[in-house]
Amino acid sequence: MAIGNRVLIRKPEINPDLLQELETTATDRIKIRLGVSELPSEMESIAVEVICAMYNKSHYEGIKNENADTFSVSFVDDILKEYESDFQLYKENKSKQENVNRGVLRFL
Repeated sequence: MAIGNRVLIRKPEINPDLLQELETTATDRIKIRLGVSELPSEMESIAVEVICAMYNKSHYEGIKNENADTFSVSFVDDILKEYESDFQLYKENKSKQENVNRGVLRFL
């Protein structure tokens, strides 16, 4: 299922043009963090969560902290920061896969 369709399940009210822009922005930023040119399928769920967070944040642009009785709103400056450990694990696993045969001598 495409990333945009998955976001629409969570946020059916989102404008299609805005969804496309948020998807492009989120996937570009994830690809930069990973150092890849194509978004790996393993990162699609993170992209969906990031797009939903970006959409939610757009309604409260610029708010750092807000309290009203028991209701509290707070946003992090870097939406991708909470996924850093996932990005690091992905890069480590990718590196292991690429180096699995490194240093192995084969006779033909």
